[in-house]
Amino acid sequence: MTAVENPATVSGSVRVANEVIASIAAMAAREIDGVADLDEQAAHQFGDWLRRRDTAHQGVRVDVDGDKRLHLRVFLRARRGVLFSEVAELVQTNVVEAVERMLGLEVAAVDVLVASVDFD
Repeated sequence: MTAVENPATVSGSVRVANEVIASIAAMAAREIDGVADLDEQAAHQFGDWLRRRDTAHQGVRVDVDGDKRLHLRVFLRARRGVLFSEVAELVQTNVVEAVERMLGLEVAAVDVLVASVDFD
C-alpha cells in the first residue's frame, strides 16, 4: 500500500497562509448579491490604525486567536439600494461556510464593515 492510499502513514503538518484564508473569504463575499466588491484600501487603513499584527489581503483582515480560531474582518463596497444588514448577514454566513468547508478551520467571527457604497 502506498502513502497516498493510506493517509495515516503520512506525518507532518499543514499550514495555510493568511492570504489563502483571505482569498477564500473574499471569493465567498463577492458571491453575495449586493456586494459590489471588496475594499482593500480600507482594510489596510483600518488595520494600520487598529493594530499591525494581522494581515489584510483582498479586503479581508485575518487574525488567529490563541485557540487557533479565525477572526475575519471583511471590508466591502455595497451596491446602492440594498439593505446593508441583510447583505452583511449573507456575507457572514457564506464566508463561514466557505472557509470551514475548504480549509477545515473554525471561524470564530466574521465582522462585515461597509466601507463604501457603489452608486453606479
